[in-house]
Formats: sequence, C-alpha cells, structure tokens
Amino acid sequence: MVDRLKGKVAVVIGGATGMGRGTVLRFVEEGAKVVIADRNRIGSEETLDLARRISPDVEIVDVDVSKWEQVQDMIERTVARFGRLDVAVNLAAILMLTPPLVEIEERQWDMIMDTNLKGVFFCCKAAIPEMIKSGGGSIINISSSAGIDSWTRSLPYNVSKAGVIHLTRVAAGQYTSRGVRINCIIPGPFDTPQARGSTQSTEAIEAIGPQHPMGRLGQPEDMASAILFLASEEASYISGSILTVDGGARVARPRM
Repeated sequence: MVDRLKGKVAVVIGGATGMGRGTVLRFVEEGAKVVIADRNRIGSEETLDLARRISPDVEIVDVDVSKWEQVQDMIERTVARFGRLDVAVNLAAILMLTPPLVEIEERQWDMIMDTNLKGVFFCCKAAIPEMIKSGGGSIINISSSAGIDSWTRSLPYNVSKAGVIHLTRVAAGQYTSRGVRINCIIPGPFDTPQARGSTQSTEAIEAIGPQHPMGRLGQPEDMASAILFLASEEASYISGSILTVDGGARVARPRM
C-alpha cells in the first residue's frame, strides 16, 4: 500500500465482480473510501466482504444506472456516508449478442444503450456537481475495443461503447477547467465472469490466451492498475484521454 488515494472517496459503478471488484480492492488498498454500486447484490456483498478485510470504509449501494433517480440516490448516499466525492468509475455495462441490424429488436437496442451509454451519462451528470463542490475529481469511463472496431456480433454494443468514448471527450472539454478530469479506457480481451458467461464460453476464453501477443488475457488486476493511475494525482495533467489497455492485441492483430 502506498496510499495513492488516501483521503479520497470513490464510487465504483459495476463494482460487484470482475474488473469492478478488482478496482474496489485496489482502491481500498490505496487508502480510498469506496462505495460499491451495482445491481448484483450477491456479487456486491462478496466484494464488500473482501474489501472490509482491508478497510472498514466500504459500503454498498444498489443501483440500476439506466434509472436517473437511482443514480442520484447513489451519489447522494455516497456523499452522505463519506462527506464528498473524488472519483467515479463507470464500469457498469451489458453485452447482449444480437443478429444483424435489420433483425435487431427495439427492446434489445434500448436495453444495451440505456445501460452502456445513458447510464454513463447519468453517472457523470450526477457526479460532476459533487466533484466541483469538493474542489475537483476524476471520472474514468470504460469503453471497449468494440467502440473503435467493427465487431459484428452486437451492433448496439459497438455503438454504445463508441458513444462512451465521444461522451468522455466532450465532457472533458466542458469540465476540465472546473477541476474534473474525465478519461476513458478501452479494454481489450480480458478474462472476466462476463467474458466466460454471457459472451463467451470458458473454453473459448482459454483458447484466446495462447494467441494473444502477451500469451495471456488481461486480468481484473491489470484494469485496476490502469484505473488507479487515472484516478490518482499521478495523472493530474491528463484529461480527455483515451487509454487502450489490451496488452498490444490491437497493434498485433495480424498474429491473432
């Protein structure tokens, strides 16, 4: 522990499992007071138990980020519990595989866009005023390599993640001068419960690793390190940036 977030208050949205859980634990190790925000209550409680072995300053808030009232409540409860808000990490997302464009149903489009893009908008909208009150802060939005590449298995997911990138840039242009740094991370292939469940099989995930230029998939701890950097004062001169965290997968694509 080097206390890079000592005295900071953070909300990790989508903190119940995977990259979110890894981020919660890393933040707590670095001295932050953390709210785990997710609609997966069981996963949140498991993360809470792990985090409280390190620090008592961790709480849970149930939230569906597609609902504005719930997002407002999440931020209000964070500030009521810990007195301020310094860091917000927007990890909550869903990935539903869809047919080609003409066959996509409106409900599929809305479900993905409401969580992945409108949810990030709501979380930024609620967090920014509290960060300004606290003298500044850092927002880290999580996109996907699907936001910059034409991954054909889910058009709505691609569009939502591309939207997160542009939302980040525009919002940073509007609020950096007021002390709120807003950045975006583009993850590449990661080994997470979602990757092994709703989007891939365990067998498919394990087959990808040996083909990766680093010989392995990213782990939650890899993402937590990148998020920690952008949340910390080490990144105090970084805003509106898009950081790719994929182990070189995109530049080495001809090998894969």
